[in-house]
Amino acid sequence: MTLKSFLRGQAYYLKKDTMVQGICFFFLIASLVLPIWIGAKSGFHVSNFIEPLRVVTPLSLFLYFVIPVQACFFATEGFEHGTVKPIIASGQTRGSYYMGKFVSEIKVILWCLFQFFGLYYVIYMAAVVITGSRIGTTHLVKDLGIVLTVLGFNILYLSAYAAMVMMVGIIVEKTAPAVVLTFVIIFGDFVLGGYLKDSSSVVLRTISDHSLMTQIMKFSRIYVVDSQQVLLAGANDYFRTAIIPLVIIVVCLSVALISFGRKDIHA
Repeated sequence: MTLKSFLRGQAYYLKKDTMVQGICFFFLIASLVLPIWIGAKSGFHVSNFIEPLRVVTPLSLFLYFVIPVQACFFATEGFEHGTVKPIIASGQTRGSYYMGKFVSEIKVILWCLFQFFGLYYVIYMAAVVITGSRIGTTHLVKDLGIVLTVLGFNILYLSAYAAMVMMVGIIVEKTAPAVVLTFVIIFGDFVLGGYLKDSSSVVLRTISDHSLMTQIMKFSRIYVVDSQQVLLAGANDYFRTAIIPLVIIVVCLSVALISFGRKDIHA
């Protein structure tokens, strides 16, 4: 089996997977409801044609409670269904099997982001046109920069979460304990980012400041300390926000590949 045919097989599996279909349906409903809800509150007048995306970017936080769980199921399905051994026996290396899984999951992340933001934007702008609302030209460059930054960092951070939970799935093999550990990762990181920031300990505050959730809330523009919004400011902040998920991805992929390479695979 070639890597190309393996990736095609994974794409077909994901297309038929009920969890992925459920996530897509959820995003479809959200994309229909959000424009109506936001427009009903503030009207459909926009200062520029990018503003609708900038307004909804904080809501991308919900993706971090959905995508990791799906990635966990995707990582363990080969063990649960007994398909890992036949695939490896057909000539697929363990490294290409795992990396094929990870690449396929990144495709899921890209599709979910496209669906979440894309459908919302199309429907919102359609409502703007139908209602005859005004489309301005102010703050266009600023809003475009915010949206592109959030989208780029979301891809990085969702990939980091996927790398972590897929590593867990490869190590423990069983879906049930892997799902439990996935929730521990998600909510543990949420606790690190949200509750330790006010700790009197410098060490705990440093851990909190470097947690994934803290960075996510910062680039999503919803991080608040002492009633003050904290945003990314300067090259150092952007570099740190980019390097943290990259380090996690490299470490988790390395650990998963080493563990998988030494694992006894049972039919």
